[in-house]
Amino acid sequence: MNTTFSYDHYWKFEELSANLRKLAEKWPGLCKLESLAKTPEGRDIWAMTITDPATGTAEEKPAFYTDGSHHAGEVTGSMSAAFLADYLLTNSDSARVSGLLKTYAFYVLPRISPDGAEYYLTTPDRVRSVNRPYPYEEALPGLRAADMDGDGVIRSMRVKSPYGKWKVSPIDPRLMVQRRPDETEGEFYNVYPEGYITNYDGVEIKEAPSPYGNDFNRNYPIAWAPESGQKGAGVYPLCNIETRTVADFIIAHKNIGSVITFHTWGGMFLFPPGFIPSKKADPEDMARYHEIGKIATEETGYPVVNLFDEYTPEGVDISSGAMDDWCHYNRGIPAYTIECWDLKPRAGIPHVWPQPASLSPDEQADEMAKLMKWNDENLDGSGFSGWTPAIHPQLGFVEYGGFDYKFMFQNCPPKFLRQEAEKHIRYILRAVTLLPRVVIDRVDSRKLGEGVYEITAVAGNRGYLPTYLTQEARKLGVDSPVKVSVSLPAEGGSVQKIGHLQGTSGVETAFTPTGFTTHSKILQQKAVKWIVRAEAGSRYTVKVESATGGCCEVVKTLA
Repeated sequence: MNTTFSYDHYWKFEELSANLRKLAEKWPGLCKLESLAKTPEGRDIWAMTITDPATGTAEEKPAFYTDGSHHAGEVTGSMSAAFLADYLLTNSDSARVSGLLKTYAFYVLPRISPDGAEYYLTTPDRVRSVNRPYPYEEALPGLRAADMDGDGVIRSMRVKSPYGKWKVSPIDPRLMVQRRPDETEGEFYNVYPEGYITNYDGVEIKEAPSPYGNDFNRNYPIAWAPESGQKGAGVYPLCNIETRTVADFIIAHKNIGSVITFHTWGGMFLFPPGFIPSKKADPEDMARYHEIGKIATEETGYPVVNLFDEYTPEGVDISSGAMDDWCHYNRGIPAYTIECWDLKPRAGIPHVWPQPASLSPDEQADEMAKLMKWNDENLDGSGFSGWTPAIHPQLGFVEYGGFDYKFMFQNCPPKFLRQEAEKHIRYILRAVTLLPRVVIDRVDSRKLGEGVYEITAVAGNRGYLPTYLTQEARKLGVDSPVKVSVSLPAEGGSVQKIGHLQGTSGVETAFTPTGFTTHSKILQQKAVKWIVRAEAGSRYTVKVESATGGCCEVVKTLA
């Protein structure tokens, strides 16, 4: 895929901003770059709108929305969103992309948490969403992760102890395996995150909670619960400027018909609901998620997984306040969460859904061996640092070592970044064409008498999704009916609301003994009639408007 920029490293905020500005300067007629808000540290939350204005404004077209970095450390997703903007503009003169920009609009918010992502990319630390103290104003005592040996990566530290639960793997000395219950002789270890211990009593080593407990993907007003019921949820829904900015943007852009929020971990497409079983959701909506998901799997190889039924491991509490659930259950917009980077499947560890709550020690050891093999074959072993002896200020003799969690597990190693982004853009290029798209199939006029005409227009939806997007939107009352208007004064009014137009997804087909059948409860096309008084030769315009399906018009002359 041709792009303006290289994707061989992760962009810090200054580079992200500079690159977005370069795209906006090079293609000013096709994109608009705007700062939606400033973060507490003064960084812009950027939004880029991309479309061809020669065929109408962005608001007049069906729109596809993408964002990245609700979770600051998941920078592969942020880069994938930026890659989309780059690809569309760089290839805007190609037949395929040019056609898409004439018909659709794209909204790209590549980095929802620029403060958190900058902290993640410029320090060895990990952070969920943002480096702001929450829910505790001061850090609690215990083991705090830190780069103790100064190699720039927080790994693990192992400590010899007769009470240890680990021992060196007999197969690969870099790996650890669990001590068997009847093993009493040998060297045993306890393994902890690399770090230091505050208020250490010389005995207990207990991990301290992260001082940065905000989780933006638990801060949306859908099944929201306070901190006591949902970790990271915030003091109230949308209390963070970052999440509030996203919600305000989506609410203000009623033409958004599909949402992709990029995350990172595991290689899968997740879809709502995440807080209730899918059997309680509308079956029509669920069927569309599965059908669209087939395209996602074709282009990425990623499985499509329901959040509640399959993704959440058995025995684990549900996750509430998620952005994708909010899009579906508050705005009626279909939304997928893409979990980028499929390390385990690449290493030969298959996806299993629903996930088991835990693996046996032997299963865990087998997974670690496969991951180490992948590291050796694909990264020349650089994803793992061998165990290095050191003196810890509190624990004495320890050994530091282990995997690079941030850029092997959580995010793809930079050498795989372009490959990872490209597969998602291939999917989006197909997925955008599934949006509802209203058209005027026919406009006729018939003379009824001197200066009196009957005008007939047939409006249609040539998209896959219906103009109401989801049944949930209709239940919520956030759907907007299609309007058809004529520019001449007409009996009963020049504007008619015709309800909704079905997309191809709602057309039922079947094989029968007599051949094939087609049936739809809601029509894909509807005819509209007006009686107007005008002179022969008068020009008039028929216009179809849909909040989600765009606008189109035809100019005709009365014969």
